[in-house]
Amino acid sequence: MTSAHLLAAIASRESPAADLLSERALHAERLLRAARASTDDEADPLRRAVERAREIGSRMGAPEPVGVHLLIALLSERKSAGHRALDQCGVDVNRLRVAAMNVGLGLVGRRRIVTRHDEQEAGLARPAYGRRPSGTTVPLVPPRLPKPVAKPSSVPEEALSASEPPAQPAQASEARGAERPRRGAASVAASRFYIDPKKAPTLAAIGHNLTLAAECGELDPVVGRDLEIEQALDVLAKRLGNNPCLVGAAGVGKTSVVRGLAARIAGAEDVATLDDRIIVEVQVTDLLAGTGIRGALAQRFAALRKEVLAASGRVVLFFDELHQLFTGDAADEIAADLKVALARGELPCIGATTLDEYKRYIEVDGALARRFSLVEVEEPSREDAYLVLDALAPRFEKHHGVRYAEDALALAVGWSVRYLPGRALPDKAVSIVDLAGARARRRSVAEVTAEVVAEVVSEMADVPVERLLETDKDRMLRLEELLADRVVGHATELARIARILRRNAAGLGSRRPIGTFLLLGPTGVGKTETAKAVADVLFFDENAMTRLDLSEYSEPHAVARLLGAPPGYVGHEAGGHLTESVRRRPYQVILLDEIEKAHPDVLQAFLGVFDEGRMTDGRGRTVDFTNTVILLTSNVGAEETGASQRRRVGFGAAGDGRVAMERAVTAAARTALSPELYNRIDEVCVFAPLSRDEVKEIARRLLDGMGQALAIDRGVRLECDADVVEYLLDHGGFDPSLGARPMKRAIARLVEARLADTLLRGDVRTGDVILLDVASGDLRVRVGTDASDVSAAE
Repeated sequence: MTSAHLLAAIASRESPAADLLSERALHAERLLRAARASTDDEADPLRRAVERAREIGSRMGAPEPVGVHLLIALLSERKSAGHRALDQCGVDVNRLRVAAMNVGLGLVGRRRIVTRHDEQEAGLARPAYGRRPSGTTVPLVPPRLPKPVAKPSSVPEEALSASEPPAQPAQASEARGAERPRRGAASVAASRFYIDPKKAPTLAAIGHNLTLAAECGELDPVVGRDLEIEQALDVLAKRLGNNPCLVGAAGVGKTSVVRGLAARIAGAEDVATLDDRIIVEVQVTDLLAGTGIRGALAQRFAALRKEVLAASGRVVLFFDELHQLFTGDAADEIAADLKVALARGELPCIGATTLDEYKRYIEVDGALARRFSLVEVEEPSREDAYLVLDALAPRFEKHHGVRYAEDALALAVGWSVRYLPGRALPDKAVSIVDLAGARARRRSVAEVTAEVVAEVVSEMADVPVERLLETDKDRMLRLEELLADRVVGHATELARIARILRRNAAGLGSRRPIGTFLLLGPTGVGKTETAKAVADVLFFDENAMTRLDLSEYSEPHAVARLLGAPPGYVGHEAGGHLTESVRRRPYQVILLDEIEKAHPDVLQAFLGVFDEGRMTDGRGRTVDFTNTVILLTSNVGAEETGASQRRRVGFGAAGDGRVAMERAVTAAARTALSPELYNRIDEVCVFAPLSRDEVKEIARRLLDGMGQALAIDRGVRLECDADVVEYLLDHGGFDPSLGARPMKRAIARLVEARLADTLLRGDVRTGDVILLDVASGDLRVRVGTDASDVSAAE
C-alpha cells in the first residue's frame, strides 16, 4: 500500500475531495493504474499521511479530519507516491492543493459535478460561466419581487455570507449555540437578496452578502447614522457618479454605515420606494490573496466584474480601505480596468477610507475622483456613543456570558474620551467594553463593574487605576500637604500651584493645560523636585513626565525635534519628541528646563499649547495637551536672590527683602521672555534659597531613603545619630547659593563611600544594624546585630 492508493480511496467515496479529483478526470481506476508505478520514499506512508491530516484539520478548526484534509496532506509531500501519481496524470498539483485548501477553509462550497445528461434533464448550466446550447441566460439573482418575502424567524449562519453555501444548518447551530430555530436552505434561496454561489463563484469565494445578513437579523444594530445612510442612498440613486465614498477617521463607524444601509434596504416594506440592491462586502485582502502570479489578480477582477455586470446593477460591492486598490501590486494590475469599469458604470461600489488616504490616492486623479461622491462620517457625540454601547451590550453579554453594570457603559465612554484622545468614538469605547467583558469572563465574574473597566482603561492609556476610581475630594483639598511630603520649604509657592490644580479638578478649567507654571530661582532649590511631586500626586507616578532640556534647542531648526520633521525630510515618519510622547501618554507632566536658553522660534511653538492646549506636529495631526501639567524652569534673576540675602538688615527686613527679591526675579523673567509667552503662564513662582534648617530636613529624608533601600536590597537596618546631619552640614553639605545639591554630594562622599567599603568587605550580614555616628570629629560606620550591641561593642 502506498499513498497513491489513498488517493484512489478518496476518489472512490463521495465527498468534496472526490469532487475536486473528478473535476480533473481522476477517477479511482486511473489513480490505481498510476499507483502501480509510484513508490514512497519514507516508511509507513499511510500512517504519516493520516497524522498530517489530523494536524491540518486541527489548524483549520475541524473537530475531526475528513477527506479534504487527507488530500491536502498527500499533496503537500512532493516525494510521496500520491504526488508522483498526480504528476504522471498531468495534473497541476499546486492548483489542486490551493483548491483543496479553499474547500477545507470554507472559502468555497462543495462543488457538484454536473454531467451533460444532468444538464439536459434539469435545464441547468455548468457552474462556470458559459453559454448553454439553447442560448438562454441563467440569471445571477432572482428577479425583483413586488413585495419582499416574509422575514423568517431565523436563518442558518452559512447563508450570511455568499462565500458559504446554505447547507448543514445543524453544524452552524452547534457553532453558534442555537440562538434561534434555523431557517431552511430553500427559504434562504427564496429571498430576493440571495445570490446563487453556482452562478457567481468569485463573489461566493471572496464576498459577504450584507443585505442577506441584515434580512436575517445577524448584523449589529447601527445607532445615530440616519443622516449618513440617507446620503448614501441618495448617491446610489444618482445617474452619474453614483458610487458613495465614506470618508472619516479610523474608528468612527464607516463600515457600520454600510451595514446600516444594508439593514435599511433589507427592512424596506415597499421596494418601489427604496433601493432594492444587494450589498456585498469584498475585503481587499481577500481579493489580493493568492494572486502572486502575474495576471492572476487581473483575471480574478475580470471574473468579479463579469458577475456583477450579469446582475444588471443590483449587486453593489463594498470595498473597505478603498485606497488599497490604487496602491502596490493592485495598482499595477487592476487600477486601469477598475477606472474603466467605474467610468462605464459596470461596477457599482461603495468605498470607505480616511480623508488623508483619499487625498493621497484618489483625489489626485481627477477622472477617478469624479466617479465617487463623498459622504463624510464624523465622530459621534458622547451621547450617541453611549447609545451605540447600549445597543451592543446585549450581544456582548451573550457572547461573554456576563452582564454590564449600569455605570460601566457610561464610564467606558467618558474615560475613553478623556484618556484615549488619539482614537475615535465609538471604536475606542466599544473596544473597552468588549475587553472588559472578556476579562470578567476569564475571571469567572458575573458582572462587568466600573473596577473592571478601569483596569482596561488603565492598561490602554497608561493611567493609574487609583486615579480613575478616585472619588475622595479630600485628597484634592490636601494637595499642599501631599506636595510638601516631597518638597521641603516653599509653602507659599506650593499653595499657589495647588490652587490652580484644584481649579481644574473642580471642572472650572478651560480648553487649556491643567496648569502652566514658571518656576524661578537659583539652582538646587527644588524646581525639578516640584515637577516630580506634581507627577506623583496627580498621576501616581513620578516617572509620568517628559523632561526637555531647552538648552539643547538653541537653534531655530531644533523645533523639528519637538514637532517632527516636515514632509520630504528625513525622519518625517518618526514624529516629534514632544508630540509623540504626549500622544502615547496624554496624562503627564511636561518639564521644560532652562527655558531662557531656547531659541525664540522654539518658544513660539508653545504659544498654542499654553493658550489652547493643542499643538500640530510635522504630519499635520493635532496633539491634545489639555490633560498635561506644564512646568517651565529658569535661573533668570538668580543673582537677585543672593543679593536679597545680603540686604536683610533690621526688624522686618526679611519680609521686605523677600518681596523685593520676588519682584526683581519676576522683572528679569519678563524681560527674558516674550510678552505673548509670559502672558499665557498661569502662575509665576519664585523659589527662594534654602535655609540651613531646610537643608537639614532634606538630609534626613535622603538618609531615610538610603536606609529603606538597604533594608529592601540587603536586609540590614541603617540608624543615624542626630549629630550626623550636623556633621554633613559642616563638611560641605550646606551652601546657600547652591541649594540641596551640595548635601547630596556630601552624603555620597562621606556616607555612601564608607558604606560601600563596609559592604564589599563582607562585614555586614542580613539582619545586622549599621550605625552612623560622629566621634573625635569624624564620621564612623559600625556594624552589629542591633543598636545596643553596637554601642556595647564600642
